[in-house]
Amino acid sequence: MKMKKIIFTLMFSLIGIAASFSQSKGVTIDNALKQAAEKFSSSLKNKTTVAILGISSSYNELSEYMLGELTTDIVQLRKLQVVTRANLDVIKKEMNFQLSGEVSDETMQQLGAKTGAQTVISGSFKPLGTLYVLDIQAFDVTTATIQDTYRVNVASDETLELLTKKKVVNAAGKIQSNDYTAGERLGIGFQNFLLFGLGSYRTGHWGDGLFLTGSRLMALLLLATAEDDMELSFGIGWGAASIAYGFVRPFYYHKNSNVKISMNVGAVQTSHGLEPGVSYKISW
Repeated sequence: MKMKKIIFTLMFSLIGIAASFSQSKGVTIDNALKQAAEKFSSSLKNKTTVAILGISSSYNELSEYMLGELTTDIVQLRKLQVVTRANLDVIKKEMNFQLSGEVSDETMQQLGAKTGAQTVISGSFKPLGTLYVLDIQAFDVTTATIQDTYRVNVASDETLELLTKKKVVNAAGKIQSNDYTAGERLGIGFQNFLLFGLGSYRTGHWGDGLFLTGSRLMALLLLATAEDDMELSFGIGWGAASIAYGFVRPFYYHKNSNVKISMNVGAVQTSHGLEPGVSYKISW
């Protein structure tokens, strides 16, 4: 009975790991900008005049897109008064302003004063492993203090891939994703099935890999300690759910060129010559 309690405790721990890992995968860029607009529209005083400077990134098209979407989302909520893009662009040109990174407090105060804005909104968009970090803040022009901030992990999607040029155009003029094909995703699923989460490990998704390894071992333990048909059925169901998870999750993966894991199963070079074994290499 004590063994059963330990098994069920471990099972719920694995479920918690999977849930927290799933939450850490991030939101889409469009949802992130909408959430930011809602947050600032709610926290700033009603009818506050705001100047949206933009969101710096390594991609000009992406920065323009984020600026346009955030401006539209804030305007549509009708709680804040937004300085027009035309007026802001003229003042930026006069000040020779370029949003290429962090903006000094003095610069934001000057921009706010020239545009008549009480609050200046600016942000950054930076890569973080397989995700991106969107960080936006609202700056009070009068007091030179930060009024509110919004920070979230953003996952890659169709829109983001196009704006960061992670999609290429083939000879036929069609957009072709520089990402895993359906066959490659199935291959990752088979690696997860045969080798307890290896596919997830190899693609840099360590949370999934740990969950699949643990859940598969847990299923084997449940089957080995089953005392009746109900416990046996539960063990089989848990194992089947783990296998299904290992096949479904890869269809949400995106390539990360920073993670490279190679593995060789078979003859491995040792000090005694070639011997049966497994070798692997991980690079970041």
